Amino acid sequence: MSEAVINNAFYDDLDERWYNDDGHIIALLKAESRLKTVYVREIFARVKLPSDAKILDVACGAGLISNKLATFGYEIHGIDQSVSSIEVAKRHAPSGSNVNYLAGDAFDLPYPDASFDVVMLLDFLEHVEEPGKAILEASRVLKPGGTLVYYTFNRTFIAGLLAVRAVEFIARDCPKNFHLLRMFIKPSELKVMLKKSSIDHQEFRGIRPVIFHKPFFASLLKRKVHKGFDFVFTSNLKLGYMGFGQKI
Repeated sequence: MSEAVINNAFYDDLDERWYNDDGHIIALLKAESRLKTVYVREIFARVKLPSDAKILDVACGAGLISNKLATFGYEIHGIDQSVSSIEVAKRHAPSGSNVNYLAGDAFDLPYPDASFDVVMLLDFLEHVEEPGKAILEASRVLKPGGTLVYYTFNRTFIAGLLAVRAVEFIARDCPKNFHLLRMFIKPSELKVMLKKSSIDHQEFRGIRPVIFHKPFFASLLKRKVHKGFDFVFTSNLKLGYMGFGQKI
């Protein structure tokens, strides 16, 4: 039997569902992006990132995080292989912000070496067969001393249960092979990839859904993501985890 292939094609059909469909699995990503943005902003403060810094969001989708960051004055660049998602990101870009979106290949970024102060790889590494090569390319366009921010899933039983199986019950519209457990990345594996790309890893921080509250159970009951569905930080890395490192 042939190995299952990750489904990255469904993003092309989302259009405005990126922002307004609580019955699609993408609504979970939108809910999670709120907490991710908090952590990204915390990282920026810790590394003393200037307000006019140049930031690249690789696999930016429809700009759920990029468009939020653009409101703080940063020069934002987002790239994604999905042309339709890029068009949605452009439509939702804050008025007057310095944000630029481009359809392109994460393995062949159309930017010169050492172009960015920050590169973000969020909800991306578990969607490609060679995440180490993607990290290496991200490092190429990152300035020495620049910051790489990442988020992915750990390859554990609980991650397979929640991030692969449970999502089918939380959102009634869940594309087949949205996630594949075999493509999730253990923190120890990610550290090796980072080191090979001249990234000095600084920390990991776990993220999990808030389970024992009304919006979670309402989401299960109605099979759509409740507007109050939320995520929290945790020291446990067995599900999803964020982190950052700096280019040597």
